[in-house]
Amino acid sequence: MTWKLGQGWLKSSIVIILVVTVISVAVDLWRNKDLKVSVQHQSVEKTINQHDIDWLTSSYQQPVVLYLWAAWCPSCRFVSPSMNLLQQYQSDLNVKVASIAIRSGDDRKLRAYMGSKNYRFPVINDANGQLSQELGITVTPTILIVKNGKLFNATTGVTTPMGLLARIAAAKYL
Repeated sequence: MTWKLGQGWLKSSIVIILVVTVISVAVDLWRNKDLKVSVQHQSVEKTINQHDIDWLTSSYQQPVVLYLWAAWCPSCRFVSPSMNLLQQYQSDLNVKVASIAIRSGDDRKLRAYMGSKNYRFPVINDANGQLSQELGITVTPTILIVKNGKLFNATTGVTTPMGLLARIAAAKYL
């Protein structure tokens, strides 16, 4: 009896996961139908720690996950921990992680924010919003996956770690 109960629970869990995934993808497609993003611009930027990041050129070696967020964004508080985790395992996953903080203060303030949250992902400070405007980003958070110099996938709003990993897997294998 216990085996049948466990089997039923497993089947139900798989069905729920599949339904949630399908609904999530459908909502994502609908939400992003008007998103017009251009990754074709100067991609060499300095991080708040004065390191150069060339995310467009890097995308020819491996997919780049470009996370556009803001310190003041409530939804970003749910997504940033996933990005931090992704940063820790980027070499295992063969991806590059970069982020752009939109209108979140000066470098000093942004470094303090990152330190207080123990975030380790690299951050480009877009203090005046010019870079995000060039990219065509108007919503935070936005996650772009860039592959071979082209936008492979874009999503806005809250995303789950599993959804993020699925997008990365698609970029690597499709």
